[in-house]
Order: sequence, then C-alpha cells, then structure tokens
Amino acid sequence: MSGVAGVLSTGFAPPLSLRAAVPTATEPLIPGLTPFIRLYGATATEIGGNAKMDSLKISVNCKDSSGIKWNITAPQAGEYDLFISCAVPGPHFQLEVISGPSSVKSELKITEGVYRSTEDGWYFNFERKRLDGRLHLSRGVNPITLQLSAADKDQGVRLRCLEVVPVSASVEITAAEASARPERASTDWFVKAGYGAMFHWTDFTQPREGTKKLYPDAVDVLDVNAFASLLEEMGAGYVVFTLNHAHPHCPAPIHAWEAVHPGWTTRRDLIGDIAGAVEKRGIRLILYINSPVLTNFGKTGATGLYELTFSEEQFTEIHKNVLSEIGSRYGEKLAGYWFDSWYQSLAAYPDVPIEAIFRYCKVGNPGRITAFNFWIFPVLTPWQDYWAGELNALQNPFESRYIQRGAGTGFQAHGMVSMLESWLHSETGPIPPPQFSTEDLIAHVKANMERQAVTTINIGIYQDGKIEQSSLDMMRQLRRAIRGK
Repeated sequence: MSGVAGVLSTGFAPPLSLRAAVPTATEPLIPGLTPFIRLYGATATEIGGNAKMDSLKISVNCKDSSGIKWNITAPQAGEYDLFISCAVPGPHFQLEVISGPSSVKSELKITEGVYRSTEDGWYFNFERKRLDGRLHLSRGVNPITLQLSAADKDQGVRLRCLEVVPVSASVEITAAEASARPERASTDWFVKAGYGAMFHWTDFTQPREGTKKLYPDAVDVLDVNAFASLLEEMGAGYVVFTLNHAHPHCPAPIHAWEAVHPGWTTRRDLIGDIAGAVEKRGIRLILYINSPVLTNFGKTGATGLYELTFSEEQFTEIHKNVLSEIGSRYGEKLAGYWFDSWYQSLAAYPDVPIEAIFRYCKVGNPGRITAFNFWIFPVLTPWQDYWAGELNALQNPFESRYIQRGAGTGFQAHGMVSMLESWLHSETGPIPPPQFSTEDLIAHVKANMERQAVTTINIGIYQDGKIEQSSLDMMRQLRRAIRGK
C-alpha cells in the first residue's frame, strides 16, 4: 500500500473551482524547526563495507563491517542524544557512532514485534531505541559515521534512520510526548467493534467481467445501500474506504481537494452517501487518504530522495484545508482516518507540524480517531490515536491493547490484513480466493479481541461494489464465530 504511482488516468468531471492550488496561510503553520536531525540511507554521503541500500531505497542492510557516513549541521555546540530505528534479528551486533573525537558504543538488542520475520520478504520487527551515551558536536557542519560489526557474518541489521537530538531539547520533547497522550481520542468503540472491513475501491478497480467504467461514472452508479448491507452481512463494525490511492481522485465534491487537483473530484458525494447508509446499520466510517498522492510527491531518485512539488508550509496547508472541509462536511458520521505513506512524508518533510495536522483531523468530531502509517518502521510521532498496523498477511496476534514492543509501541493495537496478496483487484477476471484460511482468520481475530486489539480485513471488491463468493463466505463464517449470529 505504501508508495506512490505516477501514471494519470482520465475521465474526470470538469473542475468545481479554479482557485489557486494552495491559498496563502493567514498565520505561520510551521513556527520553527524540529529539534530532530534524522539521518537516512538516502541522505548518506557514503555507504561502505558490507552495507547497502535495499531495493526500495528506504533502509540500509548492514552486515558485518558496515559503515555509513553523513555530514550534518548542528544548530549549536553541545551534547546530543542518539536514537536508532532498526530491525535486529540476533545478538552480538556492535554499533559505534563517531564524530571527531566523540563516540558512542552500543550492543544492539534483538528487536521484537508482531511481524513474523522472513529472509526474503519485507517483514521485519523494527523498534526505536535510545543509545546509551551522548555524542558531542560542534556548531556547524559535523561528520558522523555509523559503524557496525557482528559475530554472525550472514545476518544483518536493517537501519531505517539515526536520530540526533540536542540534550537541551529533551525536556521539550518529553513534554510534547506527555501532552499528546491525553489528547488522543477514545478507542473504546474501535475495541468493541473488534474487526472491520477495508476496500480499495479506486480508479484501478476492475469489474468481474465486461468493460471498466470511468471512475466518475462508477461513482455515480455505486449502490450504497447494497454496499452497506454487504458490510452488515459480514458483521463489520466499521469500514475503511479509499478517498484516493495511487491517483488523486476524490469521490465527493470537496472544494479544497479540487483546488489542488482540478478535475479529480466528483459531483456525487459518494462519501456522504456511504456515511449515511452505514450509519443506519450501526457501522462506522473511516477514510483512507494517501498523503503523498494528495500533495503531489514525485518519484524517488536513485538515492531514494523524493521529488517534491510543494513546500513544507504548502504540504501542511493542503492538509489543513482538505481535512477542515471534510471534517466539517461529515461531522460525527466520519469516525476516523487512516493516512498512508507517512514514513515517506516525514522523511521528505522533517519539520512538518504533525500535531497541527492531528488537530485538523478532529474538525467536526473531537472523537475521530487517526493513524499515520509508518508501515513496518517505528512511528516517529506521538500525535495519533492508534497504530496503522499494515501487516498484509496474518502475523502474530497482539499481546495487549496497547503495544509494548515493536514499531507501534505505546499505541492502541490494530492490525490490517489483506485477503488478497495485493491490496486491490486491478486485474480483469474473478477475484482470487483469500490467501489465508477461514480457520486461521477466525483464530487471529479472536486472539486479538481477547487482548482488546482490533483487526481490519482488506477485501477484494469489484467496480460495482460486489465481492467474490469465497470472500463473502469467509466473512459470514467470521461473523458467526465472533458475533454469534
């Protein structure tokens, strides 16, 4: 799910407005720089030894005798704390971070979490850990080198980023984390729901047979009452529905969206119609939004750096305008958000004020729950209500309501699995059968519910809003096993 497609589709209605793409902010949205300096493989000046970037250019695989070098600009001379986000598969990995005569040494501990680690797949248990010791930096440009050695030359550490934080900012950071916790919306209804359904219904979604309709035409004819009845038959407590995905379409006349993406909104308010239909059945609505697509991220280059259309201020302003309009329009009928690709967003825009965006998510409904998806990587903000939990396949059940170890430490436990091996039905013909058994799905959902964790099940859907019989049969059996009816 994480990632950005770059090919445009056609067939959208004329623009609803011709306003400037990003209206000027009336007051600064970004008052100052964050105290974090985050060092990624994409920003390194040198990656050497047995270290190399992964194929997606988003982490560095460090085996025995690996080295990574950066040049950073320290705002002031002094002591700096170090935090590392990495996946460690075994013991006896020795790490040293060096800058001039100053260095910090650490033995990395095995990281844990819900992912079932694999050698060739992308399932790794990343955690964010503070290193013992502090690095002394001079004001101005400083070279920093990370060196890693291991007893087992075949295993490697996956490094997402190294954070360098001035000790003088530690009080401010601790206070911000403490203030975020009481600001989180209650997830009691989410826990009570136990499980819900997700659908990637986009302009790529295919019919079971025949010719695919243009997206606006498909929006016009989607039967929301039949769709809501389908959810009821599944026993879904909520539904996650895609506002956009690989392309910046929006199945509703949202003017702030139209201002950034002329011609990509629709005249029918499908979101409002779905919200009304599911509300009558006691089912809640959560919207999926891909932030990089909303803000026109370009492709990544050879190093993994992003091509950006907007500034940090404009990125924030776009979210403010869109979320404020959506929140005001749907009010309490909109129960939550699930924002994709935020490990990319924060890497591209390190100073974006996530607290402000978190608060825009509450417009019209203070109890609206929000998650920013950092995929398998540690969440680098306290400002969200639950863990996005992109798991894809069935992973290990959660051990508690609030995650104790792993990428989502501290947040309401929530996992998102997909019946499909991909996330959407984009090929012609029938939707393939689920990638896991009914028995395994029931056992997974039950184990999570026993620990007050939540499971979202992504289900393949056709353009007319129907699903394959094998998927429906599985969800009916899940309903009977969980709901008792």
